[in-house]
Amino acid sequence: MRLIFPGTKGEIEEESPEHRFHSNLLIYHKNTSLIIDLGEKYSPELYISLNKFDAMLITHAHPDHYIWTKRSEDAVNIPVYLTEETLNYTGSKPVNFKIIKAEKEFNINDINICAYNVIHSLRCPAVCYRIKGNRTLIYAPDILDIESPKELVFKGVDVLIADGSSVNVNMVRRRDDKLFGHAMIKTIVNWCKKYNIKRLLITHCGKQIVTGNKREIEEMISAYSEGAVDWQIAYDGFEVEV
Repeated sequence: MRLIFPGTKGEIEEESPEHRFHSNLLIYHKNTSLIIDLGEKYSPELYISLNKFDAMLITHAHPDHYIWTKRSEDAVNIPVYLTEETLNYTGSKPVNFKIIKAEKEFNINDINICAYNVIHSLRCPAVCYRIKGNRTLIYAPDILDIESPKELVFKGVDVLIADGSSVNVNMVRRRDDKLFGHAMIKTIVNWCKKYNIKRLLITHCGKQIVTGNKREIEEMISAYSEGAVDWQIAYDGFEVEV
């Protein structure tokens, strides 16, 4: 599987030469091509080629992931797969939408996909995607935790692509005994170690990564991984074979 990251920035005002566009992912496997998420601030080069993909997957309806949160975008005519909660979050809708349900597998040509509900936002329900081609990966750009047992969701996963909103700053919030927010990279690395996920790609980068000292950030993550996890911070245009 070939992965390309046209954007790697979270919903923050700050940006850098490596993190200018909102996070999304392109997946190429055999004769199938997918795009996951299309936020307000997208790569112009990507936009030109959007309708060449077989399909688009949407994680949730925050504007850095779902352009239809803020405006109509009728030029996108490929199938857009999303949950009913995401579709109904806003008045604007993709012209060719396909409703999916959490924990129900489906196929898009050569790729098997399953969405899982994640804890992230109280008002805007989100999912992560388990995607299987010749490798199995999880794409979870906005996540505090997974509602399903991680023993199930992470079983046999080769690559976790996950939330870089915070390296080690607590971004967990509570309202009416319900948690929301973002897991720290420190926590996500520990998931990888516990569930034997050997590779971690970090995206949806927050202020610590976008504006921080690159060397200090890398040293912190290396200390968390203890050599057990092969990790990388993705940047706009980052491409990798998995």
